[in-house]
Amino acid sequence: MIALGVLTMGLSIYFLGFRPPLLPEDVRYIGGNPQALSPALRDWLGIVFNTWGGFIAGYGTMLTGAGVFMLTGRNSWLIRATALSLLIVFGRFLYSNIVLSSDFLWVIAGLFALSLAAVYLLIVEL
Repeated sequence: MIALGVLTMGLSIYFLGFRPPLLPEDVRYIGGNPQALSPALRDWLGIVFNTWGGFIAGYGTMLTGAGVFMLTGRNSWLIRATALSLLIVFGRFLYSNIVLSSDFLWVIAGLFALSLAAVYLLIVEL
């Protein structure tokens, strides 16, 4: 479980920093010329994949914390990993929606506020 979590976090680094907007298989699937895409679409795809990277990072954090908990039996690992994953996931989601000037920013901000409340409750429980 720990190895899976660490590898998942490694994958998130690829999505957050290195994945191009379109992979060769994406271009093959859509059957188009990648140079024909508008720069705005390429920018949007970059934001989308960075958001996915945040979700993947949060999931990897959760898996790693669960694995360490299973290995040690210490609840604090699971609690801290849960709190950190909530901040990563909803923080990245909020940031992406701010960048996009989303019409649903209020929904995402509400989810982020709930995640902050959950993080607070988790940490107080420690």
